[in-house]
Amino acid sequence: MPHYLSGRRRPRKGIAAHAADRGGDMARSTSAEHDEQNAQLGAVRICRTVQGGESFSRDSAGASDASALQSMLRDHLEARTETPASGTMSDPEQAPGASARTRWMPRLTKSIVGLALLAVVGWMPAKRLAQVSSVEAVVNARLVTMRAPINGVVGWNLSRLQPGSPVSAGSPVVEIANPRADRHRFEDATARLSDAREERAALAAKLKELKKLRAKLAVQLEEFRQNRMLQVSARIDEANARIAAAAAISANAKDARERQRELAQSGISSTAAMNAAHRDAMVAEAAGDGARAERNALVVEFEALRDGGYLGDSYNDQPRSAQRLDEIGEAIELITADIVRHQARIVRFQGVVSREREALAVAENAPLASPVEGRVWEIRTAPGEQVVAGQPLISLLDCSRTLVTAVVSEAVYNSLFVGMPAKFSFREGGESSSGRIVQLSGVSEASSNFAIMPSALTKESYRVAVSVDGGAKQGDCPVGRTGRVVFNTSAG
Repeated sequence: MPHYLSGRRRPRKGIAAHAADRGGDMARSTSAEHDEQNAQLGAVRICRTVQGGESFSRDSAGASDASALQSMLRDHLEARTETPASGTMSDPEQAPGASARTRWMPRLTKSIVGLALLAVVGWMPAKRLAQVSSVEAVVNARLVTMRAPINGVVGWNLSRLQPGSPVSAGSPVVEIANPRADRHRFEDATARLSDAREERAALAAKLKELKKLRAKLAVQLEEFRQNRMLQVSARIDEANARIAAAAAISANAKDARERQRELAQSGISSTAAMNAAHRDAMVAEAAGDGARAERNALVVEFEALRDGGYLGDSYNDQPRSAQRLDEIGEAIELITADIVRHQARIVRFQGVVSREREALAVAENAPLASPVEGRVWEIRTAPGEQVVAGQPLISLLDCSRTLVTAVVSEAVYNSLFVGMPAKFSFREGGESSSGRIVQLSGVSEASSNFAIMPSALTKESYRVAVSVDGGAKQGDCPVGRTGRVVFNTSAG
């Protein structure tokens, strides 16, 4: 009860006492405000610690995180426990408002910080338990094994490659040379082509000679025809002369016969003389008919020669030179056909030689180029080493696609399906990458061409392959980096 109601008068204090009381109140107020600020600063630091370690807490147990954070809070609060301010007076009769504020403000701040800490620490394990995620996950890639296509010796250009060296699609990687390649088929095809060319050349030379002979015979035959025409023409002229002579003789004989007949009628000449004159007239007339017939035959022969035909008594239808010319023409036609046939053989053998040359080039030298964009994973040979066809030479990582191999529990595995959306994040943090499940192999040993065998993940037995969208960055192939896969089961 205030002193002005109790009826009692409180003893009056001096100026020094009032100054001391006022100084104590100010010290207590300053101490309370200082404690409040320290408590709030500790809460902010703890919250920042919690937020900064959220990604780390994903990988650690929820219980251990809560214990650690509670220990941090306890140490901070104990270190900031309210202590009497130096220079303050423990006056039992201090102001009621200042004393109450000093007592409940630090406690309220501690309660708020504790509740916030409990909410954060409890939410992180609850969130992890609510997500369907993998137990282990590792970035993987398919292996592309380059094998020797032929028997031979590994080239020295392989020495520039080392495990981890980047390779681009289509770039040369290694070369195999085989100096002992079988050349029999190529040499046999080349010999056949040479024979066909030689035969064609021989036939062409023979054809050339026959054509020369045919031209010579043609000239000879033309000269013979011209000369024969001149000869027949001369004989025709001769026949015409004989015809004219026979006509004159016949006319003379007819006149003589007429005179003998007149003389015989007058009795001057005998009958025998008249008969002789008649005979001479008949002979002269017959000689003229023979000359005219011979001339007709010569005219027919002349016209045949003029038309290119030949008539005579010493040959059937043409002279020997014409027959020889026909034989040469037939030979030329046969040789021309043989040349065409050999030309076809040459074309065919040229194709055979070209194919055998290509086959020999493949058998003698085999440059190998990278089929994918990636990195060298393993080199299984060395320059100068003798290899056989089919022997593995180099294993390449196919970095064109990012694959993640994960293992899950049986309960999680039974809720997954191919094509289910998923997100992958690296263990050290960073943005999550979207992807989809591309393989559910379970406990089987499927996809043995992975760089990291799924059997290397041993915490669980059920294996899942996830294809991450976007692929690897240029020159980057993060095979072996670990992380965590979260499956979106609500998409099903």
